[in-house]
Amino acid sequence: MILETRIVWKEPFKAVGQKIRYKPSRDIAPSENEISRLWQRFNPRCDEIPHKNGECYGLCIIEPDMHPGDAFDYVAAVGVTAFADIPEGMVADTFEGGLYAVVTRKGPIDELGATFDYYHGEWLPNSEYVCRAGAEVEFYDSRYLGNDNPESVMELWFPIRSKRDLPIENRVASLFVHVSDLRRAAEWYSQLLGLPLIEDRLNGGPVYWLDLPGTGIVLDSDAYNRQNPDWREEMQPLFMLAVPEIDEAYAYIVERTQVFGEIERHGSMAYFNFADSEGNSVMACWSADAGREDRLNGDSPVDSRISGAFVDVIDMRRASGWYTDLLGLPLDEERASQAVYSVPVAKGAALLLDSNRHAQGHSFSIRCMFDTKNIQAACAYAEERGFEFHSGIEDYGAVSFFVLKDPDGNLIMICESRG
Repeated sequence: MILETRIVWKEPFKAVGQKIRYKPSRDIAPSENEISRLWQRFNPRCDEIPHKNGECYGLCIIEPDMHPGDAFDYVAAVGVTAFADIPEGMVADTFEGGLYAVVTRKGPIDELGATFDYYHGEWLPNSEYVCRAGAEVEFYDSRYLGNDNPESVMELWFPIRSKRDLPIENRVASLFVHVSDLRRAAEWYSQLLGLPLIEDRLNGGPVYWLDLPGTGIVLDSDAYNRQNPDWREEMQPLFMLAVPEIDEAYAYIVERTQVFGEIERHGSMAYFNFADSEGNSVMACWSADAGREDRLNGDSPVDSRISGAFVDVIDMRRASGWYTDLLGLPLDEERASQAVYSVPVAKGAALLLDSNRHAQGHSFSIRCMFDTKNIQAACAYAEERGFEFHSGIEDYGAVSFFVLKDPDGNLIMICESRG
């Protein structure tokens, strides 16, 4: 029995388990096939796996050019928070995030084929989505009462993508930090991350940039912007969204919101700014160098990678709906009622809509978050270099953080998450 079908975004996840090569057959019942026998071998060994997160998966690895009936790799697995001491005969892998159609079904396992018939024969052809390569996920939790139990509930997660490719990516390409003294700011951020200062980028232009993995930083003095009589301070962009084609992106966005001026083209890049639902300025940018990343290993306990970019909002329901609609993503109604909404991203920094500042009457904003593996070492590192603190270490369960103030008063969070 099909209980519901919904569209969700699943974040990247780690799994450890046992793998077989399996060729599907309608002639053998699911309760008697090789996959069922794999689970019988795997279940008694689950306790050997460290760092389990409580989730249990059957992973069907779907390759790009597969056809119905082709053999595929199947992994009986559990979710983990980290890889360590992988048991003999098991495999470990990280699976990318993305859109999934989630079909929730109830009934004995031998009726599983009807769910696949429903998904491929009814739901998918009548949807706005097509299949994509990835892992089809059988998700088991406490609702699964056994193979033969007619009350057993399980979820099947099918990787999908939209039939229509949007001209904007759900990826924060760079974070803007607006500064008054470009050299001073460049030195501060380079020292924070233990990176060398690149003098060639301090050549009299208005920006200094750090090509960090996933999401970069653009330190912007706005020197050129202030020469434009039509420019206003509120046009300072918070962050940059990547676009594959700038003209298509402009036509798409101008139908949805206010755009600040026309497209600006400068050699190998082009961009324009637009307003989100709260009036914040966001940049859409095409770059010929899109996808290039510097693999940086800074000499600092603070990781040289932005883990989160914050956007202060007043109306969370409106803001979360606006961003997910713009990026062609499903809205999580439950999380839209909470204080922080993480807009799904393909990679790079999390895009964190945050209503805490408004709700608590704070006059400050936190620009972004860097991770650390040792919060005490990171705090000592900042103290030794004379960095100004906005707040000291705070502990909330498995999360600890402190907040620094850069030379222009921008607030930067340093965070350790344990497990």
